[in-house]
Amino acid sequence: MHTTELAQFSPAERWALVRDGHAIVTDGIVCAIDDLPGERLRLDAQLGSHQDNAVAIEESALWVLGAIPVVPRHVRIAGLDGTRLYVGNGNAYVRELKIDRADCLSFGNRLVTTPARTAADIARHSPDDQTALHDLRALERQTGFASQQALAILRRTVHLPFARRARNRLGAALAHTVGVVDTVDSSNSVEKSFEVTGVAHFKNKPVQG
Repeated sequence: MHTTELAQFSPAERWALVRDGHAIVTDGIVCAIDDLPGERLRLDAQLGSHQDNAVAIEESALWVLGAIPVVPRHVRIAGLDGTRLYVGNGNAYVRELKIDRADCLSFGNRLVTTPARTAADIARHSPDDQTALHDLRALERQTGFASQQALAILRRTVHLPFARRARNRLGAALAHTVGVVDTVDSSNSVEKSFEVTGVAHFKNKPVQG
């Protein structure tokens, strides 16, 4: 049995499989005994029986990439190359985003957004600044993604909303990265930052970059 096959079982049935020794719990999810922990396992668990052109995005991508330790309450997906997804699972949130294959990583036949694309999407759509900054910093620590790539994705996807907010959040989260500091709008709750000889300042307190 593979982890993707467990999607056909209800939660109670999955835990029964664990109890009977046919499955195990790894990273907070029920998975097949022979599956190794890691990105592929987490991606399989997130996408389950969804279509092959589904891409894990936002919080789902953060978890798959190891940036957050807790399994997201809802699966977040979008369609590859703008494909419209029809999902009957009430636990899944589907965004109408055009995800280019170049913005994806593949594990087996499953897709997740790259760290840079994940950062751009989190910066756009996270519900508040505090959550966005926490997730962006965690993603940077885990993957070391290139902030300039995330900013380039924002420039390339100008048709999507919240670009200015995303730039502000990326600038605040990655203030220690030379050339990425951005001034935040006074209407935005993210603290203003500026760069002086490689040192990012928040409320006049220097933080070494």
